Amino acid sequence: MKGPATQKLCTCIATPDFGQCLDELRRYPFAELRADLCGLSLEQTEKATAACPGIIFTLRFPEKDADTALGQYLAAINNGVAFVDVDICAPKAFIKEVKDAISASGGKTGLILSTHPENTPSMEEMEKTVALCQKTGADIVKIAPLASNLEEASRVLRLYHRNFAPESLLAFARGEAGTFTRVSCIGLGAPFTYCCADKPVAQGQLTHKQMSRLLGDGQQPVRIPDMRDSLLFSRFCEPAVSQKGNRKEKSVSVPCSKSIVQRALLAAAICRGETILRNFEPCQDTKAAIGFIRKCGCVVKSTRDGLSARGEKMLIVRSAGIAKWKSFKFADMGESALLARMALPLAALASTLRNRTAIAVQAEITGEGSLLERDFSSAIESLKAAGVKCTGTKKAARVTLPVVISGASFKKEFTVSGKDSSQIISGLLLVLPLLSHNTKMTVNDAVSIPFIELTIKVLEAFGIKVKMKREDRTLHFEIEGKQIYYPVDMFLEADWSSASNFAVAGTVASFISSQKGHTESFTIKRMSVPTTQADERILEVLRQCGSSITFSNVQKQDFAVVTDNKYNTRRSFYHNLCNMTVRAEKLSAFCFDATDCPDLFPILTTLAVCCNGQSRIKGAHRLVNKESNRSLSILQEFSRMGYEVYIENDDLVIQGRGGRASFTQKQIFCSSHNDHRMAMAIIVCALTRSHLENPPAEIFIDDISCTEKSFPTFAERLKLNIQA
Repeated sequence: MKGPATQKLCTCIATPDFGQCLDELRRYPFAELRADLCGLSLEQTEKATAACPGIIFTLRFPEKDADTALGQYLAAINNGVAFVDVDICAPKAFIKEVKDAISASGGKTGLILSTHPENTPSMEEMEKTVALCQKTGADIVKIAPLASNLEEASRVLRLYHRNFAPESLLAFARGEAGTFTRVSCIGLGAPFTYCCADKPVAQGQLTHKQMSRLLGDGQQPVRIPDMRDSLLFSRFCEPAVSQKGNRKEKSVSVPCSKSIVQRALLAAAICRGETILRNFEPCQDTKAAIGFIRKCGCVVKSTRDGLSARGEKMLIVRSAGIAKWKSFKFADMGESALLARMALPLAALASTLRNRTAIAVQAEITGEGSLLERDFSSAIESLKAAGVKCTGTKKAARVTLPVVISGASFKKEFTVSGKDSSQIISGLLLVLPLLSHNTKMTVNDAVSIPFIELTIKVLEAFGIKVKMKREDRTLHFEIEGKQIYYPVDMFLEADWSSASNFAVAGTVASFISSQKGHTESFTIKRMSVPTTQADERILEVLRQCGSSITFSNVQKQDFAVVTDNKYNTRRSFYHNLCNMTVRAEKLSAFCFDATDCPDLFPILTTLAVCCNGQSRIKGAHRLVNKESNRSLSILQEFSRMGYEVYIENDDLVIQGRGGRASFTQKQIFCSSHNDHRMAMAIIVCALTRSHLENPPAEIFIDDISCTEKSFPTFAERLKLNIQA
């Protein structure tokens, strides 16, 4: 793909070698000549601008050198360069002479007035600066403050949503935190953006090759179809007159929760006997969990459920118990952080059980792809506090996988921090009931508490009892030792994380149909309500927005002894299923605390841009250590789709305009950042975009294969043909 945005790349030339300088000016289609960094003389400036007139000429200078600089600016203007860039802080007399020279030359050269403050001003200050530059006569206003964090960087992009013509505004943030703004500003209407040839000229600047790739050049992206191309949603965008006799589908079912599957697989491997997991559907993360327990010596078989009329897949797990696990030198967790964090304490216990009279055998827990970049510092600190002997891999300021486990002497009482993740807490909860002694564990600053409750629920299914007392975000656990895991016959709940994408898509589609004179509803089948899955809270947000939600076809089953002992299973796990239907005639802004359910952030951003008004999602600090830095990913991708999205303290703030983008290109290139939840949120947003008062646009995404991590059949269930 040759992205149109790559034509808006301006390459900064700053080499002090004049011959090389000329070569680079000729190499790139559009360039900025930094005469100050190149150290050019007046004669060299005249030669360079005469040879390459279609450039930007820039010379940053101290006030005492104004006369020398003026001569070079006048030479560049006389040679007809495309633009000259002058700092707004230059002497007024200097700016006037430059303007006069431009007028005298027939106005062939445009004037860029710029500012580069060493901190990020307030919105009011930046707006005043833009107004001043415009009043002074700028054709383009460039404002590029230094940003120290994403909050400051995203503030700069908000200028594009003020009353300024975007094609005359070049606003981005310098610094590493502002790198994404150099990409996003193009999607918001900036006339061009900057890159460097080889070495950065400014902080946070990327090379021409890097920027070209980020803007789609050389990629083989996937085109996201419109809603009318989906057999699932096409009915919602048709006029009322075409609805008679229309029998197109408007319901969907989603696969089982990978969070539950991974917990259940590890519990099944711990107990002795055969466990049945019904309603199973694989994804990359669950395959990694199956691979791990097979490495431990378990037999895992996939078959069809003969007791179900639908004939869903089910898993049969046969284990000799954790005390009989095979030893292993290393185990690969794929890209699943949950599996890795839960497997660490299990590997420590298994190693200790196998080696009561000998030195514990070391085991290495490793992973692949993005998992190797995730920070495991807090997980390792918690393990050590519990009595596990382990060491991680030091990488810059982080501790990452591989982690080497060399046994454990679990303490009877200890305190850990839960501020970064609940996953290591879940891993410890799997292990502590097996110890020879009772345990008291305190968790301070706990986050994602519903996921801890989900772990307790799965443990309950396998016959394990855990007492938890909650005091705000401090959790106190009392866990009796010498408990026994019993095999279970479990119906795996559908995944609310996956369902949230369809709940939002269905809600927005219903709203679109209401604008066409017929409010259609959308149904997600066989969901567990209520549930301990954290992402069920999507329902709270949908109700805030004005969506009505109804439930039907309720099916319940409680704990019971299984009468069919074909698989020697001793317990049955309850489920509570119903069909959930959403319907919306308006979409209002919302405020929601997603601290305990951070996986909802991407799809809630899609919902928020479709609402009217300012939405706030609290808990942005939870987004850093995911498959991508989701704060950055959300800011970059939704900004370059033309939406106003920014960080304020711990809130992600979205200024919704009923789905209308502030600026729309004919082609929009997005990146999933190899993050499954980002990919799904972008696809849902793109599906409905042209039906929310936006002009038609082709929207591309670099890759959707990352959805296989949690939802391999996502595009299939949207009934879309998504191809490169």
